[in-house]
Amino acid sequence: MILSDLNIKERIIQEPDKINQAKEWWEKGAWEDIGNSILIEPYDNVSLSPCCYDFTVGEEYVSLRDPEKICKIRKGDSIKLGPGETVLILTQEYVCLPKDVVAMIVPRATLIFEGTSLNSTRIDPTWYGKLLIGFTNLAKNPVSLDYGEPFCTGYFMQVAITERILTRERVRFLGRTNINSLKLTHAKPQKLMSPDRVTREEMEKVVELYGWPWDVVRGMFNLTVKEIKEFISADSAPTIVEEATSAAIKRAYETQQIWMKVLIVGGITVFVAFLGVKGYFVSLIFDILSKLPSP
Repeated sequence: MILSDLNIKERIIQEPDKINQAKEWWEKGAWEDIGNSILIEPYDNVSLSPCCYDFTVGEEYVSLRDPEKICKIRKGDSIKLGPGETVLILTQEYVCLPKDVVAMIVPRATLIFEGTSLNSTRIDPTWYGKLLIGFTNLAKNPVSLDYGEPFCTGYFMQVAITERILTRERVRFLGRTNINSLKLTHAKPQKLMSPDRVTREEMEKVVELYGWPWDVVRGMFNLTVKEIKEFISADSAPTIVEEATSAAIKRAYETQQIWMKVLIVGGITVFVAFLGVKGYFVSLIFDILSKLPSP
């Protein structure tokens, strides 16, 4: 039996001075004190529908694109999901269930109509803690969820009293108040490739894996390359050749002028040096001759 709004309100613990005490009941397993009570904290009567209760976006979330990064938000902030992105959202509400109630978490219709999806899950009897709900953007445009916005719905169903009770030894997230670092078992996140490593082969892999619209991106890339080549060939190539030829001739002329200057300066230097040496030897000969005895 699905509990109606009246059934839920009858079971909800709403007295402020009793809420913290009630949390201790679940932590200690005081089932006689708990009875058939349900705790949703904070509780808002506006979130209660005829047979369900809406849960809201809390203070933390993590994107599966970067599961090691825990993101925090507060009033006035939003969670922004890119196309195809999945985030795990911590609810604002701390939920505690008795032994005879199980809850099913389903998406809200208003968000489904906008191209999003929510991974339906259950809350077992004797659970206590905040909920971590997977939310996926299947649309081709970004989606935004505000802090405190209702994003999923819970149906509470009456079941026979369970014998097995959840414990932290068996369920490590029991009593959760925040998101711990995630360890993905089946999905291995990939690091983004640096721009200088991207090749045409990588682009082909993306198209093969994801299809549209990446085939359009590939086509636009190829078209752009083709247009650039045609533009250079038709308009720029002759000019480029002429400019390159002129530049080469100019550089050759400048180099020739430099070498001519070097040769001229070097020749003059050698000539001057030669004249200096020649004058020295002539003076030396005349000096020797003057010192010889007369015949």
